[in-house]
Amino acid sequence: MGYRFLPVTNHCCEPFSLEEGLMLSILPKHVADEMLKDMKKDPSQKEMQQFNTMYMYRHENVSILFADIVGFTQLSSSCSAQELVKLLNELFARFDKLAQRYHQLRIKILGDCYYCICGLPDYREDHAVCSILMGLAMVEAISYVREKTKTDVDMRVGVHSGTVLGGVLGQKRWQYDVWSTDVTVANKMEAGGIPGRVHISQSTMDCLKGEFEVEPGDGGSRCEYLKEKGIVTYLVLVPKQPLKNGINGV
Repeated sequence: MGYRFLPVTNHCCEPFSLEEGLMLSILPKHVADEMLKDMKKDPSQKEMQQFNTMYMYRHENVSILFADIVGFTQLSSSCSAQELVKLLNELFARFDKLAQRYHQLRIKILGDCYYCICGLPDYREDHAVCSILMGLAMVEAISYVREKTKTDVDMRVGVHSGTVLGGVLGQKRWQYDVWSTDVTVANKMEAGGIPGRVHISQSTMDCLKGEFEVEPGDGGSRCEYLKEKGIVTYLVLVPKQPLKNGINGV
């Protein structure tokens, strides 16, 4: 397994302090637990760890999803700033609920872009399936905005599977993020995708066991990076019926 950290005992009966609550709102629990453990050390040790500890982990066999709102410019011009923020907040709240359902760790919201990972911190054999289901659900969820605003907004979703380094940057204002070539590929899968479709790489396809029907994605015709790297891509066809027997509790 690509990820390890020192075991931490959780005292469930103790109420969260404000400090713990704030940390858990911005950092994944496995990282926050280790940082809180270090923060409880005596002052001399604490000062040393502030400058020497790197909260960085390697996670293998994960699926990375990038999703972007297509037609955001049209959307932003069709409503006031206040209405736009409210609409985006409602939409991303829906995405967060979907992320819980499909076992995703939301990494960040970047403007109108949402990205998340499945298989981090705990390995899931069905990480690729979960991420594709997440993408299909996001495409369905955006229809709510389309109907409400009478605009042609849609979601463009890209999924790629591989390895990431995840960790915390900064000493005063912490930020959790992930890095790797595979993260870049996932981002390019979204950029080279098609509105209303989930665009997956060969690496993600190789993680599947026939759960979805696909068709050639031809991502290289829409993204120079995918063409240069020779990345074969596919577009997922929306299942006509629920997947047999569910997928590991999804």
